[in-house]
Amino acid sequence: MHLLSQLAAAGALAAWLQVCAAAPSSESHQPRAAAASCSLSSKDTYDYIVVGSGPGGLPMADRLSEAGFKVLLLEKGPPSSGRWGGTMKPSWLSGTNLTRFDVPGLCNQIWADRNGIACTDYDQLAGCVLGGGAAINSGLYWKPHPDDWNMSFPAGWKAPDMQAAVDKVFTRLPGTMYPSMDGKLYLPQGYNTISGGLSAAGWKSIVANEQNDQRNKTFSHTTYYFSGGERGGPMATYLLTASQRKNFAFWTNAGVKRVVRTGGHITGVEVECGGSSSVINVTPNTGRVIISAGTFGSAKILWRSGIGSKDQLDVVKSSSDGSTMVSSDQWITLPVGNNLYDHVGTDLEISHPNVVNYDFYAAYTRPVQSDTQAYLNGRTGILAQAAPNFGPMFWDIITPSDGINRHLHWQARVEGSRSTSMTLTQYLGTGSVSRGRLTINSQLKTIVSKSPYLNDQGDVAAVVQGVQNLRDALSKVSGLQFIRPTSSQSSQAFVNSIPANPGSRNSNHWIGTVKMGTDDGRTGGTAVVDTDTKVYGTDNLFVVDASIFPGHITSNPTAAILIVAEHAAAKILALPQPGAAKN
Repeated sequence: MHLLSQLAAAGALAAWLQVCAAAPSSESHQPRAAAASCSLSSKDTYDYIVVGSGPGGLPMADRLSEAGFKVLLLEKGPPSSGRWGGTMKPSWLSGTNLTRFDVPGLCNQIWADRNGIACTDYDQLAGCVLGGGAAINSGLYWKPHPDDWNMSFPAGWKAPDMQAAVDKVFTRLPGTMYPSMDGKLYLPQGYNTISGGLSAAGWKSIVANEQNDQRNKTFSHTTYYFSGGERGGPMATYLLTASQRKNFAFWTNAGVKRVVRTGGHITGVEVECGGSSSVINVTPNTGRVIISAGTFGSAKILWRSGIGSKDQLDVVKSSSDGSTMVSSDQWITLPVGNNLYDHVGTDLEISHPNVVNYDFYAAYTRPVQSDTQAYLNGRTGILAQAAPNFGPMFWDIITPSDGINRHLHWQARVEGSRSTSMTLTQYLGTGSVSRGRLTINSQLKTIVSKSPYLNDQGDVAAVVQGVQNLRDALSKVSGLQFIRPTSSQSSQAFVNSIPANPGSRNSNHWIGTVKMGTDDGRTGGTAVVDTDTKVYGTDNLFVVDASIFPGHITSNPTAAILIVAEHAAAKILALPQPGAAKN
């Protein structure tokens, strides 16, 4: 199983830099306004309701409230970071306002204990917690390659169009290659081993987020969105500034069942919490709803709202939702759930005597005291780095016989079957042709019903060639042994031996189920939302998260989702106010 790699104004940036520069303390970690629980008795209406607090929803809520609109942000799960009232933590964090979500070195705990954190109504791992995937992943943070936009996104979303949003995100949240506050990298032996071999083979060392257009036979230190020795990220930037505004509110443990609509005009959302449900309304005539519930969650809300393909809407109609579902003559037929996509993951394993393993799982319940003290006293040491000690990251571009460039992102990390092992995961992203499908069952659980992995021969060829290129590059590293594939196994046989299903290939970088495009899905096209991110057939319903990506990107998607949200916010704010739908 691969790591999740799932999820602005000058004054706000200055405030954030001041927080980062402060000495670590519980006081500096306090929120400006804590999350509230559901308030189903509330009669308030909102100009915007944003559903989901991941890297799509947080920038949207911040930008919309910054523009003066009354905004309600709804999160299905509980608080995560201690800044926002989270409480899940190991005993060594007792007495601090830090939780497992704040300490970078504890991110692997999601694989040991996901109770109360992971969404239970999906058949794949996703974060149902404040911050979404950005609260539980490894914090890997990459400025997209220009091809990430140019190869699959529509007009208005190409690399030149996205530059302003890129600049906003990376000014607000610059990221770091040195997360420990003393500027040191701890246990770098794994990085040194692999990068030395790549360099000797002619690959070039780059600073990835300064040379993001140079991702071919290149390698880099890992970049994270951490700051101040803590996870931080969008919860410590976008949510922090939004929370200071009187026109902003957010609720946790507030699941959204559906949007309530008349034809294509949404009047509110039905919120579920504490075993009860109620409708929270948007401002009459002019209010809008932004769904940012992720690749699985956004699709599910649309289906439960009578928006999707007929076969899936029939399933919802026959479920427990049947009595409250919008009537079939009001259904909006769109290809929700199609275009499902994930990075194709292929794990290689090597061993080298210089590699030093650190037990990040033991750091939760049986930590090394000197390491916890270093972290608590100064946010320094190995626990300020993400588990399981990443690096280097490296890239390759392969062009199979179909002429389509495939971008490969490689992730090296210190873990495997031996204490001296490293796992090298290849992600096939930009340029990949394979797609799958997400569906919903009668228990209202989303299911990956068609696998998105390697159902195109060009994709297979790129993966095989990428594996061979790496084997060749590392072949002369003294003392390095390949465990997977073995020396007697060809790259083709190795790739063929790994099942092309989520259990073996899953990278948890799911995208695409609410595809954006100009070809209206109501009339035979493939798109669910237009280039303003508005759902076709509606006048005030938008989707902003990874689900709208038409194709995948080269590397871990968190930064790209933030960028898409910044760009979408500008587009939505520029639109005229909605009226009753006419289509």
